[in-house]
Amino acid sequence: MINKKIICYLMKNTIYIFFLIAILSCNKGVSITPIEVSPSWRGTPGKLVVKKGELVDTIYDCHFGLTPEYKLLKHLDKEYLFTSCEMNNGGDNYQTFVLWSLEDTTFLDTIYFNELNINKEIKIKDKTYYWIRRKGNLKLDKSTIVFEMDSIVTRVENDEIMHTISSGKSSQRIKLK
Repeated sequence: MINKKIICYLMKNTIYIFFLIAILSCNKGVSITPIEVSPSWRGTPGKLVVKKGELVDTIYDCHFGLTPEYKLLKHLDKEYLFTSCEMNNGGDNYQTFVLWSLEDTTFLDTIYFNELNINKEIKIKDKTYYWIRRKGNLKLDKSTIVFEMDSIVTRVENDEIMHTISSGKSSQRIKLK
């Protein structure tokens, strides 16, 4: 009789420990909550609340209260958060590219930051404009961050596209630590 009580007690405690471990390991996942803010002025940033277990922090980026685009990246045995935001600055438009650490000891430390002028409008004569657009892309390759950029120049006259060329692609490689 006593042995059955001890066995039952041990089994019950083992089950409780198993559930506790399962709950704690689920708590280590990353959750991201975008929060758009009512813009009181053009420069009002949006918010991304990032949680991983007990760690919680907020990223402020963009304007007009909008939140940045984001995606989780896994590379080798580490997780990263990539955010990007386009900002209209009246003729000179920018896009940010940020790679954040999601490791416990370096939670939301900036690993990579680039602000790229993605669009420029230039008025020449009455109705002639040149548009310079840049497209950026960030990816992980082995233990390297690769930032690629393509520049496109378009000549526009009287709202009609006259000529478009690529003025070249470039890439920047940064070693991950």
